[in-house]
Order: sequence, then C-alpha cells, then structure tokens
Amino acid sequence: MKKLLTKTPHVLVEVATGKACRDKLQGILHYARLNGPWELQLLLEGNPDVTPPESFKTWRPDGRIISNQDWKPSAQERNGKAKIITLDVPGDGVTHVSRVNHDSEKIAESVADYYLQQRFEHFAFIGSDTRPYWSLIRGRAFEKVIRDSGFTCSTYVQNQKQKRLDWTLEEKQMQQWLLGLPKPCGIMVAFDFKAMQVLDCCLKCNIKVPEEVAVIGVDNDEAICENTTPTLSSVLPDFEGGGYMAAELLDRQMRSTRYKPVTLTYGVKRIVHRQSSLHTSNPNWIALKAKEFIRLNACMDISVVDVARHLNISRRLADLRFREACGYTILDEIQNQRLERVCSLLRETHLSIGTIGERCGYMTETYLKVLFKKRFGMTMREYRDS
Repeated sequence: MKKLLTKTPHVLVEVATGKACRDKLQGILHYARLNGPWELQLLLEGNPDVTPPESFKTWRPDGRIISNQDWKPSAQERNGKAKIITLDVPGDGVTHVSRVNHDSEKIAESVADYYLQQRFEHFAFIGSDTRPYWSLIRGRAFEKVIRDSGFTCSTYVQNQKQKRLDWTLEEKQMQQWLLGLPKPCGIMVAFDFKAMQVLDCCLKCNIKVPEEVAVIGVDNDEAICENTTPTLSSVLPDFEGGGYMAAELLDRQMRSTRYKPVTLTYGVKRIVHRQSSLHTSNPNWIALKAKEFIRLNACMDISVVDVARHLNISRRLADLRFREACGYTILDEIQNQRLERVCSLLRETHLSIGTIGERCGYMTETYLKVLFKKRFGMTMREYRDS
C-alpha cells in the first residue's frame, strides 16, 4: 500500500571513493533531481571532514543508500525505521535490507561471448586472491559459457603459502602459469588491478599482448586501463544505472506502508576495448587498432598518414583494410571521433565554441560550425540549448 509523503524525505548516501562509486553517486543524484525533492547528506568513506551517521542527533534519515564494502548493520540499524538499500555490498547474514548488485554472471558472459566471436580456442580466468563472492561468480560463469561452447578453460590458482604475501613471490608463479597456457589465449581477469599485474607479468616474460594472449579486466578504471602496457580493455558495468536503480527502489520503499526486502541486479554497458584485446588473428585487426589510435589522438590534428604509420603499413593498405572492415574511411573515423568529442563538450561544459573547436583539432571556428550543421542539421548553439 502506498503512502503520501508529508515532508521532504531525508536520505543519507554513503559511498566509497573511486570512479565506480562516483558513477553510482551520479545515478543516485540523477534520480533525486528528477523525482525529488530529497534532502541529501553525503558521506564519503575515508573523508575526515564528514560526520559519521551515528553522530546525527537532530537530522534523522528516512532512507539510506550504502555502497561501502565493509558495512555491517548495527543493532540500531537492524531495528530502526529508516529504509536501507545496499549497493554492491556483500549480503552475508543481512536479510532485513534490500540490495542492488552488479550482475557478475552477465559481466563474465559478455567477455566469454566476445572471445568466442573472435574465434579463440583457448581460454583462461584469473580471479581475486581473496576470493570474494563476485570473483567466484565471474569465474564460474565464464567457465560455463566456455564449456557449453565445447572448449576448456584454465583457472589460475594462487599458491596458498604465498597468499597475501609479497607480490614478487606470486609474480614468478603467475609468469610460469602464463607461459604454460596454450596460445593464442583469451584471458578474463576479475578486476582491473589484477589485470594490470597480469600485463606486467606478460611484459616481463616476453608474452606478446594481444598476439599471444588477449586480456580483459572489469570495472574500466581509467586510471589503470589507460596507463598499462599495452592499454587494458575492460568491462564497464552500468554503475550509473545501478545508482539510479538503488535510488528508485529506496523511493518506492519510503512511499510504501509494507516493507519486503528485495534484491535487484544491474547489467553491463559495454566492453571498452583497448590494445590488450585487439587480437591480431581477427581479420579486422587493422580497423580495431586504427580505431584505438584514433580514439586516443583524434583531437591532436592527426592525419591518415599518422594512423598508417602507427599500423606500420602503407596508407593505401590501411585505407583499403579499414574500408573493407567498416564501410567508411579512416578520415571519416577521425572526423566522427572529433565531432563526438565536440558534442560531449557542448553537453557537459560551458566552454565557448571557439575553445571547443581548438580542443578538438579544428583550425577555424567557421569550418567547424559549417561541418557541425551539415552533420547534425542544427547549429552548435542549438545543440547545446537542446
């Protein structure tokens, strides 16, 4: 049964730091902005300037969204009236709260499906050393898809004597395991930091990535993914959608006279492909590698010649292979990437049109305005206003 609110609800949001949690917070705030008003208090884990929830005396939350891996409910929280939604928090022994979790099975299935589409015949999974529930689920789901497709999957098992000790001790074990894998091999790693260690091991024992092994992590932590050698491909879960889902569930429960805990899951946005998964046995590898290079450098006034030089082939061959794979030219792709960046800056910043043009590699503002209107059927100012 629904109830009518008589006052603005007080909502306490507790999140950890990190890119994923910022995206979740964005989803929560987006829902509150569209469906509020809510009076929000934000608690950022590890920030000394915030007030812990138990210190509130006069401000009582009607609902809480908690995205803190270490959260354990106190006796007061178990018996309190505030509705609690956990967001990617382990649920062991917690039955009185509703939960929103990422779908670890879908994450693993998306990686397995990609590798199968690329016609790999050898596969491997590397999980977290501490074996949390999400790592175990990802490993089992990845292996199941591979087995159901008629192949086998190797799983890296850490030496228990070295568990949680010096990484340099485990590193040698992992290098030997990687060297022993049949090649070429598609490897899924449970999370990005571990995937970074895998790439370091490959570099040290001269395993070519992605020619001999392709590597895909999870979470798309750009601080890691853009700074590995080679750059790391990663699954991007729909973190913002998960935050929005948690806020929507909390709103529904604050407006209900009957409370029944539920568990919801959110899925995957996409795999963000970088160099570590651009497998060269794919007939379209030239196009994939070219797109990666263009994505990173489109706004630096690059030309088709720069792309061909990066691919270490002639301009004519680069254009031919790219057109065969994509149906349009390398120059078109450069222009597409630049205009995509222009649109993002128009939507998300207050920069002047002239400044946006300069940042996106356009020499004159007039040329950009003409090109933009021809492509989108409206002026840049009309696009921003819309």
